[in-house]
Amino acid sequence: MGVKISRSMLTMYKQITIKTLHNQGEKKSRIARELGCHRNTVSNIIKRDGIIEKQTRVRSSVFDPYKQQIQEYLDKKISRLRIFELLGEEYGVMSTYINLCKYIQNQFPKRIEAYGVQVVEPGEVAEIDFGELGILPGPLGKKVRTFGLAVVLPYSRLDFFAICYNQKLETLVKGLKAAFDYFGGVPRRLKVDNMKTAILRNQHYDLEFNQDFLEFASHYNTVVLPCSPYSPEQKGTVEAGIKYLQSNFVAGRQFQDDADIKRQLRNWLDGYANLRIHGTTRKVPKEVFEVAEKDQLQPLPQEEFAFFNRCVRQVLPNCHIHFENNYYSVPAILVGKEVTIRFNDHLLRIIHQGEQVALHQQVTGSIGNFVTVRSHLPDYKVYSQTEYQAGYEARMAEIGEYAHRYFTMLLTTKQSYWFRSIRIILGLEKEYGKEALNLSLKRALYYQVVDIVIIKNILAKKLYLLGIEPGLDKSGSNGEYAMSRPLDYYEGVTS
Repeated sequence: MGVKISRSMLTMYKQITIKTLHNQGEKKSRIARELGCHRNTVSNIIKRDGIIEKQTRVRSSVFDPYKQQIQEYLDKKISRLRIFELLGEEYGVMSTYINLCKYIQNQFPKRIEAYGVQVVEPGEVAEIDFGELGILPGPLGKKVRTFGLAVVLPYSRLDFFAICYNQKLETLVKGLKAAFDYFGGVPRRLKVDNMKTAILRNQHYDLEFNQDFLEFASHYNTVVLPCSPYSPEQKGTVEAGIKYLQSNFVAGRQFQDDADIKRQLRNWLDGYANLRIHGTTRKVPKEVFEVAEKDQLQPLPQEEFAFFNRCVRQVLPNCHIHFENNYYSVPAILVGKEVTIRFNDHLLRIIHQGEQVALHQQVTGSIGNFVTVRSHLPDYKVYSQTEYQAGYEARMAEIGEYAHRYFTMLLTTKQSYWFRSIRIILGLEKEYGKEALNLSLKRALYYQVVDIVIIKNILAKKLYLLGIEPGLDKSGSNGEYAMSRPLDYYEGVTS
């Protein structure tokens, strides 16, 4: 039967002293007088087998009567500050917020969640994650925000790291391709957290992947395994890898630019990181990989993965979509609808409801171009260049003789952009009328004016009512002034 110890338990020193004096043959009453304690206490200490190392004292708290109520508040996810306010308002509890926090911490400690060790087979899985490395020299030596992409094989603990400056999908794909090349094969699974680059949504049963990332995984014959939200322990190997990269590579090193970082990283990776004795497995990752895992990886695909970026556009009424300052045709039936644009440096794929409806070569080096497939246009919109030109010529001829001559003059002087000027001129007809516009073009034709602003000025100031004066230029021989071309010069020019 155990011995009950009073709350005012003596210190460890007195307990040891009592036992020592008793072993020396001293009487209990004398020990009690010498130490200033009751003889029953001396008897209790002597009867105990061990020593109570720490004095304990149980004190009541002002919150004890409301412990059940506090538990209910906590179950309802009510904040500690609000609980403190409720206890004061409803029960008149007088204390401090700090005391309440200490009481909750002592009486309702958070349960520490235990995790099991994840055991994987050779070549089964690779864990991937981004981690921020800080502000480091980037291209041209300018300091920029820098990230590290870690790809780790949990079985052998072989690491691959890449330096990058964003977390876009294209960067992730490029880094994974480099990792698979480094490993010489592809694992059967890719374990990722909820990075927006790969996982668009992961809430309970609502799981949505980035389609481009799925296409990449399919091309490499691997499966994407998303971790549960807020569960970093499910990819603890790569989490540790990011910390290892930060503390053992970045810390304490100097870099000139991104090329210098990548060079030092590869030397460190091959010469140290994968040749060290791993702190958990107590084995060399490179050796384990070469012996047990390398041959278990899937082979690399023979064809290169063609990465296409993605964006959305609405088809314009002219049966084209606008992309990077140029226009590309889409079947007329899709006018007004949204289509998905998949593009890389050379090609433009236009997709509607999962089906490719157009494919174009990208136009580079210029803007405002129309890339048109005739079959995309409705029948009444399909004109040849000659038909297109003839339509405008007929409209200019309706305005008058000089307007028609001016049209033929533009064909020779502005072969690529004549239609822009003609469209503006036709718009001036509505404001000034055919007669005024025809006479203005007569004057413009005489002086070989191709600037629309000058033609507008002739119309606005009614300069077409003035007589034609000889125009001078230095196009004659020996630098002499020559007369402008006569009005009948363009009579023989045909469209």
